[in-house]
Amino acid sequence: MNTNNKDEPEVIYTYTRKQAIEDGILVPVGFIGNQSVVITANLFKEGYEDEQKRKDLVNRGLELLRQPDSEDTPYMKLRAISKDKIWVIWNGEGFTYMKPEDY
Repeated sequence: MNTNNKDEPEVIYTYTRKQAIEDGILVPVGFIGNQSVVITANLFKEGYEDEQKRKDLVNRGLELLRQPDSEDTPYMKLRAISKDKIWVIWNGEGFTYMKPEDY
């Protein structure tokens, strides 16, 4: 029996960031303060093995995340770094860089 509020969906299963890293779906690339930065393996294989290219991507994402957006919440922000090609998402777990199809 679901004892949750009717407006809240019941969580059946969650796939954690740690599990995604262990499974090779996410590649850890560092930290910004105490927040981890990961890139999906799919995006990583597109030349982001190169440290400078990766740093440039991370910095561009951070610049965009600093700009306010009406759809931001205190818990999540999403920005398109390159329309229909690369996204960055910030949430309580850190920063995730991905291709839209990886979402």
